[in-house]
Parts: sequence; structure tokens; C-alpha cells
Amino acid sequence: MTLIRKILFIIIISAVAGCGSRKAATPDAKGRYERPPLREVSEEQLKNDGRLIDALALQESGRVDEAVGAYARLAKDDPSCAAAWYELGRHMMVRHWADSAERCLQRAVKLQPENVWYLKALAQNEEQSGNGKALTQTWERIVKVQPTVLENYYELSNAYITVGDLGKAIEVLNRVEKMIGVSEEVSLQKQKLWAAAGKPDKALKEVEALADAYPGETRYSSILAQTYMEQKKYSKAKVHYDRILKQNPDDPYIHIQLAEYYKATGNPAEADSEMVQAFAHPALSSRTKLQLLGSFYSEEEFYNTRRTTAFRLMDMAMKGCEDSTEYAVFYGDVLMRQEKYAEAARQFMLALQKDSSEYDLWEAALICLNADKKSEATMADYAARAARLFPMHTLPHYLLALHCYNEKRYDDALKHLDDIMKWGFSKGYLESESYALTAECHYRAGHYDKTWATFEKILAKYPNDIETLNNYAYYLAEQGLNLEKALEMSRRTIEGEDANANSLDTYAWILHLLGRDREALPYMEKAVKLDPTSDTLQEHYKAIKGE
Repeated sequence: MTLIRKILFIIIISAVAGCGSRKAATPDAKGRYERPPLREVSEEQLKNDGRLIDALALQESGRVDEAVGAYARLAKDDPSCAAAWYELGRHMMVRHWADSAERCLQRAVKLQPENVWYLKALAQNEEQSGNGKALTQTWERIVKVQPTVLENYYELSNAYITVGDLGKAIEVLNRVEKMIGVSEEVSLQKQKLWAAAGKPDKALKEVEALADAYPGETRYSSILAQTYMEQKKYSKAKVHYDRILKQNPDDPYIHIQLAEYYKATGNPAEADSEMVQAFAHPALSSRTKLQLLGSFYSEEEFYNTRRTTAFRLMDMAMKGCEDSTEYAVFYGDVLMRQEKYAEAARQFMLALQKDSSEYDLWEAALICLNADKKSEATMADYAARAARLFPMHTLPHYLLALHCYNEKRYDDALKHLDDIMKWGFSKGYLESESYALTAECHYRAGHYDKTWATFEKILAKYPNDIETLNNYAYYLAEQGLNLEKALEMSRRTIEGEDANANSLDTYAWILHLLGRDREALPYMEKAVKLDPTSDTLQEHYKAIKGE
């Protein structure tokens, strides 16, 4: 017999227990191994053992199909060979032939009912095939064979969970507890099972037992407090939160838990105070703080009812944030709502460095840059880039036109406005503003006929647009044209907005040009009172008074 065959023979005889009724040595109660009595082995038995070794050699060399055939022939010739049935069963499992695997493994177990390897293979097949009832029975047999192996009890408990028998699953864990005492793994599993069974009081007792067994472990007090919170037993939860706070006053998470408690009990000011204490702690990362913000406050609370504290916490979270680009959009939105446009713009610009494919980011950045008058050059640069990337969107072209208008480059502004007209307006967005700016550019460039035509186009669609009526009337008055028409348009503006200094000034000035200073004076006085700092209004006031 070659060396490899000798080794395989030893493996088969000692680990798999061979064919027939021979058994490997087994430990006694004190853990000592006792050699089984020597028995005479027949020539036929030795031959079958050799065939088993040959089949295993085929399997080990990767010739699996040949090995399966060899196991099948051996099982047919020697039905008492438990190892052959076991190996056949394992190969049937690999092929997902559950019924065939079940029959083979049952034969192996019947021949050697205390062989744990055979029993575990049978349990594995029963689990894969979804035969929960048989699975629990098999694990009960395994536990009986190996009553001191804890892992088997956990598997048995899980098997009962699989079939929905939570009571039995808990009973098994009680057996473990009798063996090893109260432990986190068992107690928390029992808590979950009692909760799933609809018995919250018993679930609570499991955690109480755990907390009593380990009084110095605040984690269990925290679990217990959270359980009381879920049951709305807030006063009991507070007792445990106070205990944790006393033991670990420097723990930021106790302040988060207390914030949840105060929020649940209707004390938002106290809740906010606890959140501020937690966020001030250096142990909390920016990522954790931002995640807490998203879970603690609803959208309504964050942006409205609790916005003062929420925005303060947002600022605290972003300080020292290593990767601000990840939260740039979120933070930019918060800053924008606080009208901190320069800071908000920086956040949106950071976000654009990471992803420039989202138009909404460009628009947010442009709105903030435009609101921050110190950033007009940067705004123009970003607007030009956005206009190239998204030519169909109105805002970039409009802001470019506005920039050119501010620099008195009216023809350039009109080119950008023509781009807007070419693409059209989405739901009227910036339509009246674009036409109004077009009229302004034409007027400043001396294109008076185009100015009047543009104003008429706006009024055809928006007949009561106060700004258009006022500007049209004022520019006609400046040119000394059609003053009666200008007066009628101006009258409509003060009827619509009687506290608008510009509209009152226009109306009074047109009356002055018509020689009706007595009528003009009350309107001019009201305009000056509303805007006493305007040099133009003061000049008009003096002229109407005849000074």
C-alpha cells in the first residue's frame, strides 16, 4: 500500500468511521479516549475500505464525477457503509438535489446515529431545502449527542426561529443561560425574540437582568433606557439616562440621547441645549454630526420652527470638516437661507468642483454670487461657463446681460438677451425681467424706437406690470414725448403702489412737465418723505416748488 493510500486509509477509518459497524475511538466522561475492542475484520470489509479510500482519492484529485460513481457503487454493494452514503449525500447537496441528498444522509445517520458530522450535514440539507420541522429535530439530536457545545444550542434556537416557534427558541436560550449564566449575547437575543412575540414586558426584563448583572456597564443602561423610550415610559428612561450621565459625563452620546428624550417629552429648548453640548464635543466627527442633524430634525423643524439652533449646529458640524465637498450642497443651502450669500457661493462652487454636470448647482451658485455685489466678476465668469454648458437655461444669459449692462456695454448685453429670446422661457421664468432689461439697454444705447416697441411688447402680455409702466412713462417724459400717455401709465402705477417713491416721483414729474405743479407737489412731498436720501427726488422737489 502506497504512503498516500495509507494516509487516506487512516483519515477514512478515524474521521469518517469507515464502512460497516466499526466505530472510531470515543471519549469517556472524563475526556479520556478508550480504544474500542479489537474485532475480526472480514476480507470483504477490508476490500470495501480500500474502495472507499480510492473514491476519496478520486475526489481529492478533482475527478469528482468518477468519485461520485465510486461512492454509489460502494453503497450499492455494501449498504452498511455509512461513509459512502454520507459522501454521496454531500455531493447531492452540492448539485442542489435536495431529495436525493436527504435519502443518502438519512441512511448514513441511521447507520451511525451519533455521528455529529453526518447529523450536521443532514441539518444543512434540511435548511437549504426549507424543511424547518426536520431541521429542529436534527439539531435536537445534535444537542443530545454534544450537550456541552454551546454553538449547537444557538443553531437549535435559530432553527426554531426559522419555523416561527419563538417560545421554543427562547427555551433553548434559557438552557444556555443555565449553563453559562447571564450574558449579553443570550439576553439581547431573548429580548428581540420576546419583542417579536409581542411581549414587550418580558423583553424589558431580559435587559433589566443584563443591567443588574453588569451594573458598571452603561451600554446596558442605554439599551434599557431606549427600550423604555420605545414603550413611551419616559420617566423610567430618564432614570437610566441620568445614571449614564453620572457615570460618563464626558460621553457626547448621552447628550444626544437626552436630546431625544426632551424632544419626545415636549421640551424642544432642552433638546436643543443637549444637542449643542453634544456637537461641542471633539469626539464627534463632522460626518456623525451631519448624520445626526438629518435624523433629529424634520425638514419643517430644520428650516422653520427650529432653524436658529439647527443652523447653529450645522455651522458647528462643518467646522473642521475634512471633506466639505461631500456636504457642500447641504451647507450651501443653509447659508443661502441665512442670506450669507458669499459663504453659500463658496460651498456651491466647491460642489461644482466635484460635479459640474448638475445645472441646479450652477444656478444656486449664480444666485448667491449675484446677491453678493463684491463677486460680480466671479459671477460673470461662472455665468459664461454655465451658458456654454447649458445654453437653453435663462439665468446664465440673463446675468451675463446684466453684467454687461452694469459695465455700460449695452450692445453686448443685447446679444445675450437675444440668446434668451432664441431659446424661449420655461414657464415664464425671467421673461418680464429679460424684456425689461432689453428695453433698458435699447434706451441707454439710444435705440428709442426699439425701447418703445419693447415696452409695448411687455405690456401686451403683462398690462399691469408696475415697473414697466413706470419706466415707460418716465423715459417718455425724459424725451418729452407723448406726455399724456405717460401720465396715464404713471397714474396706474400709483394706484397700484401708492407708497412707491419712484412711482410717485414719476407721476409728479410728468405733471410738472405739463405745467401742473400745484397738482404735482403733494405727490412729490410724499415721495421725498419715503426716500429722503435720493438726490434726483430732491432736485425734482425743488423744481416743482419753483426753487
